[in-house]
Amino acid sequence: MIEYVEVGVGSRKVSVRLAEATFLVGTGKSLFLEILHKVVSGVGKKLPRLGGDWGLYIQSGDVSYSVAASRRRIRQSISVKGEEAVFEYIPAKPAHRLIKPIDMAIASADVIMPEVKTEEHVSVVAEEDIERLNRLVEVARKRLGVKTQMLGPYISPRSLIDANARLTSLDRHGRNLAGVLSYLSLRKPTSYDAVKTAFRKIGFSVAVGLAKPGKIGVVVSTRDLKMPLSKAPCSAKSFLVIATALELKPDLLLVDNFDYCLTRKTAEALAALLRQKPTKLIAEIHNEEVAEWLDIPNKSVVEVRL
Repeated sequence: MIEYVEVGVGSRKVSVRLAEATFLVGTGKSLFLEILHKVVSGVGKKLPRLGGDWGLYIQSGDVSYSVAASRRRIRQSISVKGEEAVFEYIPAKPAHRLIKPIDMAIASADVIMPEVKTEEHVSVVAEEDIERLNRLVEVARKRLGVKTQMLGPYISPRSLIDANARLTSLDRHGRNLAGVLSYLSLRKPTSYDAVKTAFRKIGFSVAVGLAKPGKIGVVVSTRDLKMPLSKAPCSAKSFLVIATALELKPDLLLVDNFDYCLTRKTAEALAALLRQKPTKLIAEIHNEEVAEWLDIPNKSVVEVRL
């Protein structure tokens, strides 16, 4: 699990030691979450194009990874127990190289935590070095390429969704919540029951099923009212999406605009869920008081200036 994060944009940098719940205040909070999410969730894929100069450093124990990107050059560094591999990509040429501990051209240095692949002839010793470096990269990928879920800045689940869609993950706005709840009800009923139980604690019930031919629907109800999911109160919809996200068991849950629609009641219920889960929450908030609403022993508020 990632323990420490640094994000840099231009000449500005912010450092965060992650707690079980980390709340971000200040400016550039959304950009912090975006960079972290796009890199950590994209291990083995092309580096994101975020524009301008930016960088990220993440660490878990004796394993670390950093990327520093500009228009002219992208440099990545992987370190495992003090052993380091450094990659460089120059977009204008384009040039892909491993520059440390040995210097050689490689097939691709523009992916996150690249493998060492080369078409050049290498000696037996160099081949052994390449195998050793790829084992180092594999360790870093397993330790730092954790499962992330990004939500926000606005959550707006739809009442109906195509029944043929296979949905095992939420989109960032929760629009496909109906499909994910249907998946949980059929494939992971214990998780589905946990979502329903948590939802009842804030005074609502939820039911998912075939609403009409080809469409899965979700209905939300209270003691007196029944309504399609999209018509439910904002705080209830946000809670339901976050509760469902937690049942999908991400290592990191990143929530942009976390306190949008949040109430004390839903915050208390979310705190109870988070205390039961190994997921770490990193949430962008506008009011520091919101952090006090969540009764979580290990939490922190970090000021961001990006």
